[in-house]
Amino acid sequence: MAKQNKEYVYVDCYQCDENGKSSPWKRKHLDDVPKWQHEEAKDFNCFATVQKYANEKKTEGEDFLAPLYFDLDYSENPAVAQEEAIKLVEFFTGELDIQEQDLHIYFSGSKGFHILVDERALGVEPRKDLQRVYKHIAGYLRYRLGEVQEQEDENGRPVEYTEPLKAVDLVVYTVKRMLRLPYSRHQKTGLYKIELTLQQLKELTLDEIKERARTGQPIQREEKTVRKRPKAGIFYADKLHEYEEAAATVSDKRNKTEYVFVKDKPPVCVEDILNNGWKKDGDRNNATVQLCCYFKAAGYKKEEATSILEDWVVKFTSADSRYSIQQRKANTRNVIESVYGSEKDYQFGCAFIRSLHGEKKKGDNDYDRVPCAGDMCPCIKGNTDVAEEAINLPLAKTSDASLTGKLITTRVMVAGKKHTPYVVPKKVEYSCWGQEKCKKYGCPLLNIPTATAYKELNAHNRELIQMTETGDDNIKGILREISGIPSCGKYDTSIVETINVDELLVIPMAEEDGVKEDDTGSYVLRKIYAIGGMKIETNKYYEICGYMYPHPKNQESTILVTNATPLQDVVESFSLTEEVREELDSLRPESMTVENIVSKLGTILNDLTYNVTHIVERDEVLLGLLLVYHSILRFRVPWDTDPIRGWVELKIVGDTGTGKSALVEKMMKYIGLGNRVNAESTSRTGLTYKMEQGNRGSWYIVWGAWPLADKELIWVDEDTGIEKDEYGEMTLARSDGKLEVKRAVTAETPCRVRAILSGNAPKGKRLSDYAQGAESLKDVFNNEDIRRFDFAIFMRSTDVDPEKYNRSLPSFPRTMSDDALKNNVLFAWSRTPEQVVFLPDTVDAILETATKLSKVYGNATDIPLVSPSDQRNKVARLAVALASLTHSVHESGERITVYPAHVNFIYDYLVQLYNAPGCGLNYYARLAVSEEIVGDKFDKITNELRKLDTLKGASKYNEFIDLFARQKYLRLGDVEAMLSIEKEEAKAIINQCVRLRMLTMTSGGYRKTPRFNSYISKCFEMGLFDHMENDI
Repeated sequence: MAKQNKEYVYVDCYQCDENGKSSPWKRKHLDDVPKWQHEEAKDFNCFATVQKYANEKKTEGEDFLAPLYFDLDYSENPAVAQEEAIKLVEFFTGELDIQEQDLHIYFSGSKGFHILVDERALGVEPRKDLQRVYKHIAGYLRYRLGEVQEQEDENGRPVEYTEPLKAVDLVVYTVKRMLRLPYSRHQKTGLYKIELTLQQLKELTLDEIKERARTGQPIQREEKTVRKRPKAGIFYADKLHEYEEAAATVSDKRNKTEYVFVKDKPPVCVEDILNNGWKKDGDRNNATVQLCCYFKAAGYKKEEATSILEDWVVKFTSADSRYSIQQRKANTRNVIESVYGSEKDYQFGCAFIRSLHGEKKKGDNDYDRVPCAGDMCPCIKGNTDVAEEAINLPLAKTSDASLTGKLITTRVMVAGKKHTPYVVPKKVEYSCWGQEKCKKYGCPLLNIPTATAYKELNAHNRELIQMTETGDDNIKGILREISGIPSCGKYDTSIVETINVDELLVIPMAEEDGVKEDDTGSYVLRKIYAIGGMKIETNKYYEICGYMYPHPKNQESTILVTNATPLQDVVESFSLTEEVREELDSLRPESMTVENIVSKLGTILNDLTYNVTHIVERDEVLLGLLLVYHSILRFRVPWDTDPIRGWVELKIVGDTGTGKSALVEKMMKYIGLGNRVNAESTSRTGLTYKMEQGNRGSWYIVWGAWPLADKELIWVDEDTGIEKDEYGEMTLARSDGKLEVKRAVTAETPCRVRAILSGNAPKGKRLSDYAQGAESLKDVFNNEDIRRFDFAIFMRSTDVDPEKYNRSLPSFPRTMSDDALKNNVLFAWSRTPEQVVFLPDTVDAILETATKLSKVYGNATDIPLVSPSDQRNKVARLAVALASLTHSVHESGERITVYPAHVNFIYDYLVQLYNAPGCGLNYYARLAVSEEIVGDKFDKITNELRKLDTLKGASKYNEFIDLFARQKYLRLGDVEAMLSIEKEEAKAIINQCVRLRMLTMTSGGYRKTPRFNSYISKCFEMGLFDHMENDI
């Protein structure tokens, strides 16, 4: 084998086994591939990239090398693939100087062929876009080696045309092209991919080749040095130059120049090149690209462009042999295929056309220029914004007089929109009927042969605003004023085209520090105008771009908007490309068992802990955040006819210094999705909505941060800053996914929001101040609002040894790319209800898990984190989120499949959270079980209590009952002090109550059980305390 490039020695490999399961992609050294193929993959269905890389690990945008490769496959007639493979090989060995040692010819193992030309024989250098260069070459050879045939034109005359090769597949030229490894067995046919000699390719039939492929016996190749071949090197360099010339005309998204082409009415530059050809040697390819761009933009079909351009290149080429002419035609067809194809956006450009000038004229210092009509060219759609750089400012800063006429961008929320748009002139025709004897030399119509000119109004004309709310006569006067025509009565004005102008009322974007006031304290509520009928909705955020002007009628600052980009559109823009699919595969366990899920999550959490958050011992919190992020908007379940909500809500309660806010903040920054709201500086209206009144008394609804995060995620930090009752106003929105307003204005907006709420325990408390940490929720939320949370996490300061916070962290290898997690989240957010599938056993597991959780925690009815009535929905939501996090997808790659293992993991996870010392929901739920004390049971308990010497007397006994009736829990010292008894006596009372299951020991002291509460209630019911004050 020829010696490989010393740097580019890595390929990406994977295998698909007999069960159709694909292994993760692995980057391997070329020397290690044979061992992996033979020993691990057993020569079955193995693939590797044709690209070779210099990096041991995948790197974004890396250069690569590859042989020039061709994949030939023609299912309609497999023999055609063999015939065309022979044509390709004969071209390289015949017309070029490629030797047999420079070639590798393979039968694919199915019915096609792979041909690889060693890159060293061509002189190929590493590039990021090498696959596109190769596609350009393959496209050229499809026509260059195609069959020249005759057909009749529309006049019945015979004309030649080229039938391209049928088997050469251009789809394979992608950034990462996997080819079956030689001597690897095909999964369906059972045949091996085998290498062929040139002689075998030519002499063996397809059936004979397939027979050889049954055993996969390698051929013997003589090792010879591969070096650059002169003719092949020149051929590659020429094709590379053609590709780069064409690539230079790919449209730049920042170039805002627009063209309006009309079929059969080309601009003078195109007309000149079509009639006179290219002006100097070396410009043929560029001229072909530009003409083809024009034809495509003007609406010519590809066949029409092909016919015109082939005739054009034959007419003006200097080639004089049939062979050379066929080469020119093949080049032309390849350009047409590239321009009309969808891979790149080639663009007609005035600068490219002007660069096609000829040499300097004899006796003249000027070039033989391509004719140009300049600014009067009817094909250029006026847009002078190209060279301008917009100034980015908050809305309150856009009214400065120095900004008049400047292009600005600002982020706003559209608070209101006038129901009916204005219709004003956009294109105006000025026609002179007195040109013949006119002496007004400053008139723009004087030197135009047709005596007619057009003016198109755009964002530079604040007259578009002036013409709103005004009559026809005033509009006619405005149009005359802007024409530039001197005072004259010998011309007519006609409106050729009109445009919509929308009047909008905007306020600053809420996330700009929550401030909607300017420096003087005045409220910023601005009227602006959007031209062109943009689709702008009220109560949505936009980044607007436009020109600031004083309003023509009242001189208030306003903006003439040319573009409005919706914000928060990341879900719609997500694309599941092959590269993204590969990234997401890194998050998938080897199989969907609890053991493998635990293993994969451990790897993910360690990666994030040591490389992103640097906050240790908080895996349960990190996992909780990931589950919220990966929750689906809606999905279907067997027990409901409509899709249920899938977005997950998490509550985090943590002591000061536990890192809860830092953890969420770092993850939000790393993923790059979600919005943060600080509840301490945001009122309920900032979260939901508030009413604003416009200048003319109209009311507008300003939506808050929660509904504006629709379909995405919100983090409400320091959530105790909002009152309990204010959260209650959001209850319906959290459950139904829509927020309704019925006030001066009635409105409704979607409110499907993944939510993370975090904060300390209220009123300066710590979780240890509560008997059970779960009780802290009752001080922040009403019962129904607690129920809306899918789960909760409690972070005590004592959970983690302080030394672990301050030690240096060990390094941990990255197991996923920086974009993988974000793309996995966007994959989850973009799923529809139909793209979530539960296996039959999974549904049973959900119902069983919900039942088990309800039995353990369901009795805590005043802290209903686990609510028997809807626990199955909570379990389903979390299981779907986990399936999404672990990228458990159907073989299509589009649908999320939920396995029983996902449900079982969620059960274990919730039990871990709720049984944790900082939460204690299990214990609280047991205490909440009521017990009825009647008849003999009451007397028995009373007798047992009064056996104690201390409680024999009625007075001390009543004090004892009174004490525990007033307190939730007491410590031993409290009993001793409040009953004025000795420590031993207090201990005897406590021990007796514990024995009678009336008290239980907690971290906060001795707490009454439901039995003790029932006993006290029975005491009240029997009137034992009627003689005491009513404040018991």
